[in-house]
Amino acid sequence: MTASVDAVDPRSRRRGAAVTALAALLLVVVVLGLLSGAVAVSPTDLFHMLGQRLGISDDAERLTDSVLWAIRLPRVLAGAVVGAGLGAAGAALQGTFRNHMADPHLVGISPAAGLGAVVGIALTPIGGPPLIMMVGAATAGAVAALLMRRIAKRIVESNQFILIGLALGLGMLAWLGAIVLAWDSPRVPTFTFWVFGGLAGSTWSTLGAGTPVVLVGLVTLVASARSLDLLALGETEAQHLGLDVDRVIAVVLVGVGVAVGGAVGLGGAIGFVGLIVPLLLRRWIGPGHRWLIPVSALAGAAMVVAVDILARTIASPVEIPVGLLTAILGAPVFIWFLLRVGRVRS
Repeated sequence: MTASVDAVDPRSRRRGAAVTALAALLLVVVVLGLLSGAVAVSPTDLFHMLGQRLGISDDAERLTDSVLWAIRLPRVLAGAVVGAGLGAAGAALQGTFRNHMADPHLVGISPAAGLGAVVGIALTPIGGPPLIMMVGAATAGAVAALLMRRIAKRIVESNQFILIGLALGLGMLAWLGAIVLAWDSPRVPTFTFWVFGGLAGSTWSTLGAGTPVVLVGLVTLVASARSLDLLALGETEAQHLGLDVDRVIAVVLVGVGVAVGGAVGLGGAIGFVGLIVPLLLRRWIGPGHRWLIPVSALAGAAMVVAVDILARTIASPVEIPVGLLTAILGAPVFIWFLLRVGRVRS
C-alpha cells in the first residue's frame, strides 16, 4: 500500500507544480500583454484603469485608460480564450485518434472552421452581432472533425492520417481564399487572418460571442476525460469495458470542433498550439486526460498570450501574425517527433 502511494505521489506533485507554474505564467504574460504595445503604459496606468472601471477611483480618465480597456484587455483575453480552446482541443484530438501528431490545424479542422466563419459572416446582417459567425465556425469545425473520424476508420498508418488531414485542410483553405478574395468586403477579415491568425481585431463584441462557444467545447472535453482514458486502451478493449465508443468519439469530436471553431472565430487559424502543448505536457504530468485537458487549456492560454506579445513587439511598429510565430516554434517540434517515431519503429 505504501509503495503504491509513493508511486503516485511524484506524479501528483508534478501535476500540482504544473498547475501552479502555468497559472503564475499566465498571470505574468497577461500583465505583460496589457503593458506592451505602441502606446507606453506603466503599471501605475494599469492600476488607474482598474480603479476607474471598478468605481474606486475619482481621477480624470487618461488616454491609457481607453487604450487598456478598449484595445489591449479584449486582445489579451481573446488570446487566452483562443489558446485555451486550442490546447484542450489538441489534447482531446490526440487522445481520440491515439495519435500524438494530431493537431486541429494539421488535420484540417481549423481551415474548415474558417470556412464556416465566412459563411456565418455572409448570413449575419450588416452591423449584426458576430454570434452567427462563431456558430458557423463551430459547426464547420465539428463536421470536419467527424469527417476525419470516418477517414481514420479506413486507414492504419498515422502518417497517412496526418497527410490526408493536411490535404483536406489545404483544399478548404483554397476555397476560403477564393471566397475572401472574390468577396473583397470590409466585413470579412483578410486572407492573412484566416491563414496565419491574429488578435489585432479583438473587441468586446467578438470576445463576448466567441468565449461562450469555446467554453461549451471545453466543458464537453473535460466531461469526456474518463472516456478518453478508456479509449487509450484501444476501441475494442474500451467496448469490452462497457464504453459506447462511437457515441463517445462523436461527442468528443463535436467538442473539439466547437472549441476550435470559437478559437478560429476569435483569432483566425493559429496552428501548432494544439500539437506542442499536450505533447510536452504529457511527458510532464502523464497521459491521464482528467488532468491533461484542463492543464493543456491553461498552458495554451499562456502560450498564445506570450506569442502575441512577441508578435506585436519583436518587429514594432510592424505586427507579425501570431500563427507565423507559432509555426516557427511548432515546426521543429513536429519534425523532431516524426524523427523520434521513425527511430522507435526502426
